[in-house]
Amino acid sequence: MKIDAITKLEKADISGMLVAIILILVAVLALWDTTEMTDADSFVFPRAIAISMISFCILFIVTQMIYPSIEGNDEARVVGGSTTRRIGLVLAMVVSSLLMPWLGFLVSGVLAFGSIMMLAMYDEWTLSRRLLFPFAGIVIVIGFYFMFAELLLVPLPVGTLFE
Repeated sequence: MKIDAITKLEKADISGMLVAIILILVAVLALWDTTEMTDADSFVFPRAIAISMISFCILFIVTQMIYPSIEGNDEARVVGGSTTRRIGLVLAMVVSSLLMPWLGFLVSGVLAFGSIMMLAMYDEWTLSRRLLFPFAGIVIVIGFYFMFAELLLVPLPVGTLFE
């Protein structure tokens, strides 16, 4: 039985579990940071996201310990890795965040989604993907904009170029 546990741990996504632990620590820090907020409108959203992040990270860690999946991970079979893509994804998010005050949430969100989609696509761009993915991205970004701006009344940047 002890050998089975060691074999399972060897097959587990250890790096993913370490990232999950780091994200749990970040979420705990975010929860702690909201303790000084007195207005419910200010702390409800960060707490909900932090609690969700902690829950999903714990679920991932437990799942990896019970059913390790490194053999089923496509990235484990990729030779050479994709460091360039990973750096590009981070840069796309940072650049879109920096452009948000000028372009607004909606435009920078669509640009971020598009650039991330282009960088993250490993498979061949078929005609259906070329049509469906950008459409889905625009619908998702507009949906999040509507949800935050209209339903949750979160003030989102409009962008100084469009005022």
